Amino acid sequence: MKMRQKKEKNSLLFQYSIGLTMLALVVTSSFLYLVWLGMKPYRTAKTEGERLAKQYAELETVSQIDFFNGLESYYSVLGQDKNQKPIAVLIEKNSQKIYVYQLENGTSQEKAEAVVREKGATEIDTVTFGRYADKPVWEIKSGGDYYLVDFETGVILEKEKL
Repeated sequence: MKMRQKKEKNSLLFQYSIGLTMLALVVTSSFLYLVWLGMKPYRTAKTEGERLAKQYAELETVSQIDFFNGLESYYSVLGQDKNQKPIAVLIEKNSQKIYVYQLENGTSQEKAEAVVREKGATEIDTVTFGRYADKPVWEIKSGGDYYLVDFETGVILEKEKL
């Protein structure tokens, strides 16, 4: 009798462990699938931004692709043209207008970072090229602060706190 109870108890523990393992597997795979679904539009948008920049702006190589969300949203693609000169291509998401800027004709990314550091930024998290109020800008994120530095003059246009 005791042997039978012990066998049933072991069988029940085995069934619980299989059930919990299956539940953990389902939860984990569901979570990973949701993450993959969440990243799909981002990957598609990056691919589309790169394709449009190469097609319409004669972009040869791509070094960085980001999203800029100011008053309008843009795909921001940095790279080199066929003459190996650095350019920035901004593609407006809604209207598909394309803006091309020669990076050597304005404030460099490094100079924009230096201007922001002078105003108190300690650690630079991200730097994105964009367009704000019909002007090309560098958006620099430092901690919870966002700085907009005018590409043409190198002056800070705006500072926002989160």
